[in-house]
This record gives sequence, structure tokens and C-alpha cells, in this order.
Amino acid sequence: MTWNHLPTELHLAVARFLPPQDTRALSRTSRSSYTLLLPRIFSDVSISSRSALQSFVMHVPARYGALIRRLSICTKPGERALVQEVDCTEHLVAILATCSYLRSLSLSLAASLNASAITPVFATLTAVQKFEIGCWGQEETAPVSERIAVSLAASLPSLTHLTLSRITRSALHVDNCFPPDVPLVLNDHDVPSHPILGEELCIPSLLKLPTLKSLDLRDVWIDCDENMCVQGKLAQLERVSISGSMYRDGEVESKACLAWLRACGPVLRSFKTGIPLGESQPSTSLGKEWMTMEDDSITSPLPILTHFNVDAERVALDDLLPMLNVLTACEIKRITIVNAVMCAAQDAFTRECASDEFEDWQDAIEQFLTSNEWDSLKSIELNFGQGAQRVWSF
Repeated sequence: MTWNHLPTELHLAVARFLPPQDTRALSRTSRSSYTLLLPRIFSDVSISSRSALQSFVMHVPARYGALIRRLSICTKPGERALVQEVDCTEHLVAILATCSYLRSLSLSLAASLNASAITPVFATLTAVQKFEIGCWGQEETAPVSERIAVSLAASLPSLTHLTLSRITRSALHVDNCFPPDVPLVLNDHDVPSHPILGEELCIPSLLKLPTLKSLDLRDVWIDCDENMCVQGKLAQLERVSISGSMYRDGEVESKACLAWLRACGPVLRSFKTGIPLGESQPSTSLGKEWMTMEDDSITSPLPILTHFNVDAERVALDDLLPMLNVLTACEIKRITIVNAVMCAAQDAFTRECASDEFEDWQDAIEQFLTSNEWDSLKSIELNFGQGAQRVWSF
């Protein structure tokens, strides 16, 4: 029996195990194969550059947009491009307007967007649950404003998972005491008011999005959020990750990270950070007796956490014990400490360094366990890659 005589179910079963390039090759063997595999080919689309984006808009039929479930777009210029920063809003609108069943969207932008033109299209993406937006270029020369990122996220009616990567804060939402080396967006006053958030299109306002469950801030400057206060009904956030920024001021960033942790509300269960948390903060906890506080002068308590994840690439060993002391009242059940760079390393020298660091971290954890009694703690996992892993179970 030849391939063309096999039933459709077997064709689809085989295609399920093929990598994308082989699926495309198989679709070109016959018209029937092309028709059968078309939904699979377009279910996950990745566009790697500005020129590829323009080509997609020009040559791919608009009706194929309904087949796309996951879409990743980078607007970086070509190697020989004469103009590095080009507004790609028109092409993005053209694609997104056809993606009626899109579930996951990732944008890596080499230049900002026209918020007035693209925000209405985002409101039509009713099936998108996962959204990632970041800056491809330099924040100093081609930033992506927090006002645009927040407006787009708030326009997605079913958004549950949001990632912001190297998004630049707006001067409209930062006081005049910021450090001079921190890049800010100065020309984003034209971003229109949002139906949900109004003019408060700052990153902390994301806590008001009713459907949001997970928030990941990667390389985003948060020092200006030290005294953040989010009023009104909060999102039911279950997971938050804050990596820290290269523009950090250690003490201020630590206070800002704790402010974020307090502001996330009582539903939060998982928190990951690459920011050392200082000992100067009070460590009250939400617990079962938590109530909404109407007095903004009262410091909100820390939430009860099921999982606390430490980015050991960014957090120094000397900061581990002070960090855990700050979070004593959070009744953490599981602690995970991972150095992703060490885990990915394959060369002998880096592996040897990982082994040495692992031993130091292991000793620090042993010291913590002998000097603290956390009744809630069930496990601690330490992972620096192959041969440098350990789990403590209680």
C-alpha cells in the first residue's frame, strides 16, 4: 500500500511526530497532503525579522490567519538595513486582524508601535491567553514603553499569562528622583487612555487585570515601585517572577521587590526572584486572618507562599540567609534554588566552577536548616547542573 492510499488518520498520526521542516516537505508531495497538513503547518508560526514580516503579509493569504494558534514575531532589521528603526504597526495589524483563534502571542520589537492603531486589534483577540512582549534593541535608543505594553496586555480579554522583557518605564509614571543612567521613555504621552486602566498605564496597574494568573518581569527596572500602591480590585495572581534589572540600586530594588510581593494579594502561591531581599522589612503574613486594608499608610502583609524560587545566577550566596529570614512568615512549603547558566554549561571549567559553588550553597542551606525551624517547609531543591544537585525533604 502506498502513502497516498493510507487513511487520513494515519497521515495525521505520522505528521504529529515530524519536525516543522519535514511537515512542510511532506505537504509539497501532493495537493491532498498540502490540504491535509495546512492547519498543522500554520498552527505555530515564527517570523524572525522585519523583512520576513513584510513578506508574510504580502504573500500569505489572509484566510490562513484563522489557522494560527501560536504566533511569534521579531521585528529586527536585516543585516544590511539602512534604517534600523521602522514602525511595523501596519504589518502587525494586518496579520493580527486575521488571527481569530490565536492563543499565544510573542512580540520582540526593534521599534515602538502606534498604540492608537494596534490596541483596537488586540481587543479582538479573544482567545489569546499567553502574551509576551519585549524590546529587541537597546533601551537607550529604541525602547518599548511600559504604557504601550500595559495597554496591549489590558486589551486582551482572556489574558492569563504575561511576560514583559526589557520594557522601559515611562517618565509619566516615575518621579524626578530617578538615577540619571536609567533609560526612560519621554514621548509616550500619546498612548490613548484605556477602558479598564484609564491613564494609569504603568506596570503595577497590571495587578488590576481580572483574568491575569501569571506575571513575569524580565530585566525590567522596578526601583520606582518602592512605594507602589494599587487601589481597587486586584487580579487573582497565582505566580509572579521578577528577575531584576541591570540598572538596579540594591537597597531600593530590594524594597521595590518586597512592595511587589505585598501588592500581589493573598492568592499568590509562587514567587521567583533574582533580587536579594534585605532584612529591614517587617515580615507579617497574610495568613487566614488577612483582610483588605483601606488605610494606605498601613504596610500590606506578605502572602502565604507554596513555592519560592531563587535565581542563583543573580542572587549572591551571602544574600540567601537574609532573604529567607525576611520571608519567615510566608510559611513557604517548597524552595527551589537554580543557576540556569551553570545547568546549561557543558565545558569542563564551568562544570568545575559549578561544583565548587554548589558545595558553598549546600553548606549555607545546611546552616539555615540548623538555625531555623520552618514547620511549613517540605522540601528544598538545589540545582547547579549535572553532578551538582540535591533535594532536602522533610
